[in-house]
Amino acid sequence: MKLEKLTLKEKISYGYGDLASNFVWGMATSYLLFFYTDIFGISAAAVGTLFLITRIWDAVNDPLMGILVDRTRTKHGKARPYLLYLAVPFGIISVLTFITPNFSDTGKLIYAYVTYTLLGMIYTGINLPYGTLMTMMTRDSNEKGQLGSFRSAGRSIGGIIVAAVTLPLASFLGNGNQQIGFPLVMTIYSIIGVALFLLTFKNCKEKIAQPFQKGSAPKIGKSLKAMFKNQPWVIVALNALLWFTRLGVMNAITIYYVNYVVGKPALVPVFLTLLNVANLVGAMIAPFLLKRLGSRNASITLYSIVVVLLVLMYFVEGYSTFLFGTLFFLINVLIGFGEPANLTMLGDSIDYQEWKFKHRVEGLLYSSYSFATKFGVAIGSAFVAYALGWAGYDPTALTDQAISMIKILMIVAPIAITVVEIFVLYFYKLDKTHAQITKEIAERSA
Repeated sequence: MKLEKLTLKEKISYGYGDLASNFVWGMATSYLLFFYTDIFGISAAAVGTLFLITRIWDAVNDPLMGILVDRTRTKHGKARPYLLYLAVPFGIISVLTFITPNFSDTGKLIYAYVTYTLLGMIYTGINLPYGTLMTMMTRDSNEKGQLGSFRSAGRSIGGIIVAAVTLPLASFLGNGNQQIGFPLVMTIYSIIGVALFLLTFKNCKEKIAQPFQKGSAPKIGKSLKAMFKNQPWVIVALNALLWFTRLGVMNAITIYYVNYVVGKPALVPVFLTLLNVANLVGAMIAPFLLKRLGSRNASITLYSIVVVLLVLMYFVEGYSTFLFGTLFFLINVLIGFGEPANLTMLGDSIDYQEWKFKHRVEGLLYSSYSFATKFGVAIGSAFVAYALGWAGYDPTALTDQAISMIKILMIVAPIAITVVEIFVLYFYKLDKTHAQITKEIAERSA
């Protein structure tokens, strides 16, 4: 069966969407904990609670958005309209999140709750349809892998720019005052992000969709029941949650580790840039490994190497900054491969849902990934915040206990998460049968 191939322009344009998202979400994952504790003046424990409580709403908000996408029918399609109409609101809320009004401690916390909750909701509103769009562009697993790779590349490039540029640019624009500099930087990022989302809307078309008739959409209860009976989807959802939890831990703790363990604050942008460059390299090699080994086998192999390298990093910590940085880079190359792999598996599980249950609900099934991107990062960031608070972290008076906790969070926590991820992926079996499933769907449609 010959499947239609996507053009390079379509693949690059699809990557623009995650580049746009990560000018904002990259700021949230890399700098928001630091911003709240060291710039806005909120305690670490309060921020940890903030991250968790604001993300609980996503357990309802994300599936609702997915269901809305599945029931959307416009001249622009099901997913694309949201890229067009929500791009500007997304940019505005992003800037408001990084403003520091001169409120009381309680007022600051309320402001943070309101703006961060709105940011999460508008991120769902635009990023969930964007992610769903991939499953509407092709059924071909190799093409999905390439789209996932371009998407991950966009995320990594956005992360690289945010990591390398944010602190020096905030200092420059604010004349040394980060309370002024951060919202100005976020304004620049938001303008670029809006333009990129509009390019994704223009150049990426929806090609895979079931015929729609009034009243033909599957009932919500039936769709939810079928979703949880979809074993490949359940595995992919758990894997995504673990992947983004580790990302939240590593992004949040790296700043503290370089500042207080390595003792070289000037290297913070370097290490954050290394992390995102490594993820970009991982995303670029992903299509080749996915084609040869499949999503499951390649992921298990590379994550097993990650565990070994993390153990090595524990032993070189404090011995050589260069060697530590090299291992840090290699680890994140292998981790970076995981996002395209997971996106490919997610797309295939959506095809499996259509094959097994006779209806296609891209938005609802993709909501698991949207939820994972936010809740996983929130869990990781909140875990770091709570652990630092428990260890008595105070940026003005660091204790040996706080330093020890930073070391544990940097190395031991990612090891534990990765081991669990390998165990979960062991049960994924769809790689072997997806080609036959796709063929049967095409024959049924014909």
